[in-house]
Amino acid sequence: MNRPLFFALLFSSVFVFSCSNDFDVNAKWRDIPVVYGLLDISDTAHYIRVERAFLDPSADATVLAKIPDSIFYENAIVKLERLSNGDVFTMQKVDGNKWGYPRDSGVFANDPNWLYRIDSAVLLLKAGEKIRLRIDRDNGLPEVTSQAVILSPIKLNNPQQNSNGFSFLSNAISKTNMAWSAADSAYIFDATLYIRYAEYPKTSPIDIVYKTIKWPWARGLRRESNSNAFEAEKFGFEFYELMKNNIEVNDDMKRIFLGIDVEIIAGGLALQNYVNVSLANTGITSSGEIPTYSNLSEGQGLFDSANKFIRTGIGINDKTRDSLKMGYLTKNLNF
Repeated sequence: MNRPLFFALLFSSVFVFSCSNDFDVNAKWRDIPVVYGLLDISDTAHYIRVERAFLDPSADATVLAKIPDSIFYENAIVKLERLSNGDVFTMQKVDGNKWGYPRDSGVFANDPNWLYRIDSAVLLLKAGEKIRLRIDRDNGLPEVTSQAVILSPIKLNNPQQNSNGFSFLSNAISKTNMAWSAADSAYIFDATLYIRYAEYPKTSPIDIVYKTIKWPWARGLRRESNSNAFEAEKFGFEFYELMKNNIEVNDDMKRIFLGIDVEIIAGGLALQNYVNVSLANTGITSSGEIPTYSNLSEGQGLFDSANKFIRTGIGINDKTRDSLKMGYLTKNLNF
């Protein structure tokens, strides 16, 4: 359920929308659903967050936010419908704190942290199919609906599976390319490399410590054509600068390069639209208000599909290893 960077934007508007003070003081109390969910075919379980905004001119929104009964529906029923055959699956109400998804402390109540859950083995998502979200809030309120096209798994094309891995040339002109293919319905991507290494004191090799450097390669990369091929590239010397800037020079330490893990996350069209709208009014000439995007029939929020690809243990070629060990930027790191 947790997603890096642009997925974090999903939850920013919950605060902005729910706690705004710019309401009509003569307006009546309104029940506004706030819903977020991303279905990933590679997940072992799927979660939907269902809450409500509180437009109550007679109460302080920041106080209400701390009361679980004010932000959660007591008797909501959340279902997922497979449109190809009409199969309907009812999700289970669970406390996210007990399923490994704690809510950060802050403005909103975080205990309990109600979510709606279903095992992937029950839902059995299929790439390309359409899934409809249906939420019954009880009390005769209109049903909240939305739908998503399920993204197929991402395929990493470069570096290839059986290659020597990444090649980072240390000159100022050579670039390193990472390439992948994704579904027609994938529109926005994050790509991240995780560089893993170990270090230990030369006098005590048993005191080895394993470390990771996070290297963002693409953030919010958009589909720009009908092609299902995507790529992101960096100058090779950026690899050595990254290592130099994140590892302390210490003559008493020995380092071992272990490998690179690749993570690529794709999102559907609704997620791209959400991110576009969220970023549209945050520049230096903006009004300071964050606009909201929703693909729900009622209320605010987002329901879409995402897909996360991970490949671990990708290596670097011999030339890159030599440069890491002897290059002017990294030779003092003792690889």
